[in-house]
Amino acid sequence: MNAQRYQAELTILRRKLTNNLYKFMDLDTPSAHVVMAARTNRGNIYTLYIPLDGFPQNLPKVFVTKMLHDKNGVPLDGPSAAMHTLPSENGWTRLCHYGFSSWTANVSLYKIYVKCRLWLEMYELHLQTGNPIDYYLNHQA
Repeated sequence: MNAQRYQAELTILRRKLTNNLYKFMDLDTPSAHVVMAARTNRGNIYTLYIPLDGFPQNLPKVFVTKMLHDKNGVPLDGPSAAMHTLPSENGWTRLCHYGFSSWTANVSLYKIYVKCRLWLEMYELHLQTGNPIDYYLNHQA
């Protein structure tokens, strides 16, 4: 991510996430990333970790910095179309937020945050109802 894009991302995040719920770390290194806190409507706080290698040209990975479990206690550590997860790394659940075919370099970190925040809301509904995340999504042909 170049300096101009970094400033654009900061501008958007400062305007949209006024609580400073994000922190860029290790910029100008191969391990550059952003950490974002996401508070759900139920008041639970999750930490999102987004590596920035290749961003914005490449679709970034997004992780919840712990292993989440489904309603039955099964770890969400692998690919699941119903739960919209991808293979985990570092013991963290990886979220599916954009498909490769829908990714463009114009997508901001804030848009990624919004999609992941929605995923977390649906995850909490899943814990309550047992319905998979896919149940709550309105897929269009």
